[in-house]
Amino acid sequence: MKKNITLIALVAAFSCLSFVARGDSVGVIAQTESSATEGNRGEIRAPALAPMTFDSFINPNWEGWKDRAIAYGMKSGKVPLPFMFNATISTDSTLVVRGENTFKKRWGLHVFEGYAKDCRSRITMILNKHIEEGLPVAEMYYYAAGYGQGLKAYNWFRIGSDVPYHSFLFGRDRAIFYGNVEMQNLFSLASIGTGDLRDTFPTKAERAAIAEEFNKTHSRADYENDADYRHARSGEAYKEELKWVKKEAIKKAPDGSIFYDTDIGAVVVKVRGKWMKMPLESLGDDYPHNAVTSGN
Repeated sequence: MKKNITLIALVAAFSCLSFVARGDSVGVIAQTESSATEGNRGEIRAPALAPMTFDSFINPNWEGWKDRAIAYGMKSGKVPLPFMFNATISTDSTLVVRGENTFKKRWGLHVFEGYAKDCRSRITMILNKHIEEGLPVAEMYYYAAGYGQGLKAYNWFRIGSDVPYHSFLFGRDRAIFYGNVEMQNLFSLASIGTGDLRDTFPTKAERAAIAEEFNKTHSRADYENDADYRHARSGEAYKEELKWVKKEAIKKAPDGSIFYDTDIGAVVVKVRGKWMKMPLESLGDDYPHNAVTSGN
């Protein structure tokens, strides 16, 4: 009789666990219904030499995969199902997203996503999708769930506050700075000439031709993986797209816009609807050395 009572007690205790922990010799202290009622905090602890792990399962038939916002960029036959915590997650430690097992991340790159009310548009942080100016890039943006990387695929990302028409807005091809900007180093104007502009948005055929040319001049062996090779190849088409973006910006530029025109070798400013060349005066071949050393 005592053995039966003991067995029933053990079964009841383990039934109070809210999830399953897997690991090497993991010690578990779980909150029971009675302790929760009494206001005691349940704890789940792992021994110091064996980190606790929680393993999910692969299920390509999961209903959630039918939602494109979830499935986009994920391989349902390879990615374990997500855990759902129906409460705020609070910690006094650092949240760390590891770099290995990249297949578990969206497109193998996303390290953070935060969704808007529509459960589709999101803020996103990506690591090492692109290499520009000789270094890997970390990218952060507000995705509008337009899918792809088109002109309407991104919303504004404000940095500095949540006050309307203040702080600094960043978008795909435009930024608006409402606040005062204090430069502590050189400010370089855009250097733009005829070769940096194009009148039309690149067509699919033009993009395909650019990709084909890239394949002829670049070897897959020069890149760490297939994804890096594809991103570098698509980047060539986006360089052409940027030329169109620049041309559109110049066409629609408001008064006060300024850039360095490399064709005429002059700084130009738009004033009262017309582009004007700024008068410039030479400071001599020794500038800025003389000015810095003399204090002038």
